[in-house]
Amino acid sequence: TPIISSPLALGGILYTGLVTTALALWVESIAFAKVPATDASIILTTEPLIAALVGAITLGETFGMSDYFGATLIIGACAYAVLMESNPTSATDDAVDVTPNGSQS
Repeated sequence: TPIISSPLALGGILYTGLVTTALALWVESIAFAKVPATDASIILTTEPLIAALVGAITLGETFGMSDYFGATLIIGACAYAVLMESNPTSATDDAVDVTPNGSQS
């Protein structure tokens, strides 16, 4: 296995696995423990959009119609989550408790 015998390649593999993956996920999990679940999910949901935007800016990548459609769905879902969080309505608030004999409590 010539790749593993190369110190440069082995260093790159270890760096990629340990620093950019394991360390990043560990720091991310600590940070997300300090924010509300909705905020954490919105950040994680928009991660592909941010990566695509960075790729477009730095590498000149282009987008097709399916990319724009997917981005629209992601942004729409995030906006929906924010709107639902700011206007919480619970189904249990309007529920009527009915006992088995039919009388209301």
